[in-house]
Amino acid sequence: MSLMSGRLSSVLTASAMLVVVVLIMANILPWTAAADIANTGKDYNLFDLLKAEVVQIKDVFKGVVEAWLGLLQKDITERQRYDLVMQSGLPLLLIIPLRWMAKWFAGVVSRTLVSTHNQVISKGIKHQGVRALARLLLGMAPLLPWIVLLIFSSLFFSEQSEPNLGGSLLVIFQVYMLYVVVSLAAEWFLLSICQGAGSFLTADSTAKLEQRTEMAAKWLLLPWAAIALALHLLGKSLIAHLIETAVWMFSWGVVSYLLHFYRLELMLNLKRLFPASVDPILDKVKESWAFVLVLPLLIPLLLLMFVRVFFTQLLADFAWYQSLSARWFRIKTKAAGEADEDEVAVDVICEDYQRWFSTEKDSELKLPIIDTGLSAAIRKDFDAWNAERSEDNVILITGERGIGKSSALIRFTNGVAQDDPEIIIKRIDVPPKTTSQDAIYQLLGNALEIDMSEGPKALVRHDAEMVPTIVILNKAENLFLAEVGYLQGWRTLLGLTNTKLNNVYWLITINNQSWAYLCNVFGREYQMRNVIRVKRWTQTEIRSLILSRNQLSGYRLQYDDVLIDTRSPVAGTLRNAEQRYFSLLWDGCRGLPMAALELWQGSVKTKGKNVVASIPQLPSSSRIEQFGPKLMFVFAAIVTHENLTTEELVKVTNMQENVIRFALKSALDAEVIVRGSDGRYRITTLWYHTVVSSLNRKNMLHE
Repeated sequence: MSLMSGRLSSVLTASAMLVVVVLIMANILPWTAAADIANTGKDYNLFDLLKAEVVQIKDVFKGVVEAWLGLLQKDITERQRYDLVMQSGLPLLLIIPLRWMAKWFAGVVSRTLVSTHNQVISKGIKHQGVRALARLLLGMAPLLPWIVLLIFSSLFFSEQSEPNLGGSLLVIFQVYMLYVVVSLAAEWFLLSICQGAGSFLTADSTAKLEQRTEMAAKWLLLPWAAIALALHLLGKSLIAHLIETAVWMFSWGVVSYLLHFYRLELMLNLKRLFPASVDPILDKVKESWAFVLVLPLLIPLLLLMFVRVFFTQLLADFAWYQSLSARWFRIKTKAAGEADEDEVAVDVICEDYQRWFSTEKDSELKLPIIDTGLSAAIRKDFDAWNAERSEDNVILITGERGIGKSSALIRFTNGVAQDDPEIIIKRIDVPPKTTSQDAIYQLLGNALEIDMSEGPKALVRHDAEMVPTIVILNKAENLFLAEVGYLQGWRTLLGLTNTKLNNVYWLITINNQSWAYLCNVFGREYQMRNVIRVKRWTQTEIRSLILSRNQLSGYRLQYDDVLIDTRSPVAGTLRNAEQRYFSLLWDGCRGLPMAALELWQGSVKTKGKNVVASIPQLPSSSRIEQFGPKLMFVFAAIVTHENLTTEELVKVTNMQENVIRFALKSALDAEVIVRGSDGRYRITTLWYHTVVSSLNRKNMLHE
């Protein structure tokens, strides 16, 4: 069988080259059939036109034979002999080195693209656009150089008004490149079909696929070379159109024959484009012999699907696309999501599993650390100060509540204590609400074990005697109230941090909304020079947070049926469900790890040693809008300060106490806020972003 295929391949190649040779010879003839018929000035009917064109073709071949006979018998002039050899014989000699150079160029370009992709991946470049471009280059590596060569040769060939040295060399070269492009494109298309259908191709199956695509490309090469010959000799004549029609029909048959080997995979891909209700119809259609003849019609549909999948993978790292796809899926499954919400509400999550995802610290559990680079950024700034003892001894870290500021501080202090044991670390969690100057001095004096009654002067006096000390002020939002007379605590801190000290390094953490308010009051450029704004976690980091804890819990993770795409390949079903779930989770938590842990606990249920994850449910902003403007002012005050008591709310909102208490009761009943054991009210983790978004729409916040 392989011997017969090899002989057939050789026959096809030889036939195509014969047509090309005739086409080369025709380049030296200065006339065409269409021109001769037009010059006669007579009207021809259909039969006469066909006869005239047949005679013209015979004359063309006769002229070709006579030209070569004249060359062999030396009956032509030296100029004619030179033109004949240089415009017809030379291309046949040059096509071999030109083909070798084209293959060398394609190999170099392909290896360069693959190497560029590998370098981008190995260097850990996180820029989304660069990584997407690298994937695009990798996908186009085999085909891109041949397409470039084909385009450039076409442009060069179109500029040649008359035959020159080499004659139709470009014609032969274009035929060869077209064969390579068709072969590679067909191979990519069939491989994509098999991959989309979830079919695993062995080495033998892949070799068979390559053999079939090469054979089909050779079958297509012969008739299209015939079209080129007909158009070159006859122009837009009747015979040329008849040949073109026959070639199109023949090509349709070749493509149908190639695709019928993979009709089952084609059908599986086709089902992904239609709802499940159409499956019975498609199953009946695929058994019909006529289905084979319409297989080429499916190519545009499948190409659109492949392009969509390709761009989905290309844009997968972009945050805006992840958010958009998650919200679109949530809209499509809104009804199912409401049903799942009720179901999860009545299910009890095993406490043994839930403790791994609790936002409360459990000293018995050794939880995995997700490094987002924040502790490294703090350490870099500290090392720069410690090496030179420069005046930049203050760094402020601002970010949303639950984004990981405190955890980064712990990792930073542990690293410094291990590497530089002589450095003293003083961590101060500012009590709420420490807003007076004396309270600040007493707080720092107790931590540093010095008398701070004189304020900055006391620090300057003791600075020379102190060993290098890191002073960490955590929860600096407790140093002020947004009311006249209650900003002295923050003003006192600014006076201390602006004092020139050689042995004290200030590290301050504060809520982003509190920092935005203080910047509007005191001016952003007149407070801290070194400010680190903590970025929200990426989807990859949120995924690592959840999956690492789930692995330590010992439970087996499964996904609800609503997340599983039954139309996708079996091999990618679990992967697609996981990607879809974490896109929804990341979009819902807005990149906050604490919110992600809360959403995870609300979207899973345990069954034995299995845990099933469903669609994470988000609170609706419409409920916030129903509370009225007075409660919105209460929400804005709590968000700005992170936590407040009833008395503090009365001060910062200037509303009556009975109004404040009624608003707090309404928010507590709706579970939008929570009252801690210290009597302070906070926005719950799940409602935080919904409340912030509603306040931002009303322009009631400072960021």
